[in-house]
Amino acid sequence: MTKIKIVTDSTAGLTPEEVAKYDIHILPLTVEIDGQTYDATDIEPADFMAKMAASKQLPKSSQPAIGNIVALFEELTADGSEVLAIHLTEKLSGTVLTAQQAADMVDGKVTVIDSDYIARGLAFQVVEAAKMAQAGTASVDEILTKISKIRAKTKLYICVVTLENLIKGGRVGKMQGIIGSLLNIKLIAKLTDGALVEEAKIRSSKKTMAYLVDVLKAETNKVKELNVVHANGLKMAEEIREQAKEIFHLPEVLLLNADSVISTHAGNGAFAVIYYTE
Repeated sequence: MTKIKIVTDSTAGLTPEEVAKYDIHILPLTVEIDGQTYDATDIEPADFMAKMAASKQLPKSSQPAIGNIVALFEELTADGSEVLAIHLTEKLSGTVLTAQQAADMVDGKVTVIDSDYIARGLAFQVVEAAKMAQAGTASVDEILTKISKIRAKTKLYICVVTLENLIKGGRVGKMQGIIGSLLNIKLIAKLTDGALVEEAKIRSSKKTMAYLVDVLKAETNKVKELNVVHANGLKMAEEIREQAKEIFHLPEVLLLNADSVISTHAGNGAFAVIYYTE
């Protein structure tokens, strides 16, 4: 059977161990802060959060250059292998569309799909695809069938605890930001059909946690894997992690730093609960 190689982008938030173990190829997005551009995979989360806090302007994120994608696809298919590229939702980035354009420019066989997710919601699909590709017994179509089932059973809830980045990005007026700060409003959103949809506005950390715990307790299907991702929001992330472990009787729940692109848009203190079920 033809060898299949798996490609994704840096927003998946894969650990170095996952990348090495499953031989996954990463296309990094970039972030620009005060005129300096960084690959999202090259800057440490703590360094990025400090630079973002010090900057008067919201960092700018950019998708991988099409030339870099073409070069990777050509390299991976040169030995006759197929490539399966799985990327973050088109509704949050043009990466998947650029990857498809790149795929059309190379001679080798490259399949590009939109995961409809980001962060670990994307990672769940990528890791399963890589496991199947590594086993060498599945075709691309069989891998796509399996990860589509994971996609359909994935849920992602994100809590944005400050409006600062929304203000810097010009998405809300300064007066709204001041009001939001005074009221201590937390925004909870769910990723639905590839787009973030507001779930609730809550005025305290305690009520935010209670809301998310109720969401998890309402889950009727068995949770196969659950991860928590945060952007300098360790305290609340750790709390929801422990709650989730108890609710679902999970032996392990990964707690990870958000990548710089996600942190740019979610803002300081944000955290997300991401899981999929049987």
